[in-house]
Amino acid sequence: MYNTISQFLGNINWLEVAFSVPALLIALTFHEFCHGLAATALGDDTPRLQGRLSPNPLKHMDVIGTLMLFLFKFGWAKPVQVNPNNFRVPHKIGMAIVAVAGPLSNLLLAILCAFGIKYISGGAIPGNPYFYTFIYMLMVYNICFAAFNILPIPPLDGSKIIALIIPDEWADTLYGNTQLFTLLLVVFATTGYVNKFMQPVVDWVYYLINMIVF
Repeated sequence: MYNTISQFLGNINWLEVAFSVPALLIALTFHEFCHGLAATALGDDTPRLQGRLSPNPLKHMDVIGTLMLFLFKFGWAKPVQVNPNNFRVPHKIGMAIVAVAGPLSNLLLAILCAFGIKYISGGAIPGNPYFYTFIYMLMVYNICFAAFNILPIPPLDGSKIIALIIPDEWADTLYGNTQLFTLLLVVFATTGYVNKFMQPVVDWVYYLINMIVF
């Protein structure tokens, strides 16, 4: 057992872990924070009352979801709870706005990172290989977060966006099978099949960022 653990630890790229852990936490925290910020802007005080309007990662981390992130590069945070009855707009519109705030926040961070990479590479901003690597990984994780969460599958953000344009009975059927979809997402993610769904979206986001920045 000791030899097995030692071999496992020896195969870990600890330098990559040192960059990936803070990058993952920043991407995840900003994503959830912006969900809460959007709900608050629409008139719902629930995220603030629950302490979710915070840049502190500990306020948003789910133990199992965070462990899944580090093991399989797939995971989740504690969902930001909202009360649509407090929204100043119709429920479905409000939920769609709150949902889209998450992927948009990751897209914004990815664009800012891309500008950082551009200016560091061009010498306009002083940098070093370690800082460059961190910024690059932060960009990649934010792109992946944006692409993954925009998939129209419960409980992902994309399902709340698609619910805005499909008939109510279809949306009810969709959310009635949330547990099944969640289980399928976990299975697909841990076996690598989720990448087949994500890759076209990731490629499109990369293309969009290149059009904006480079």
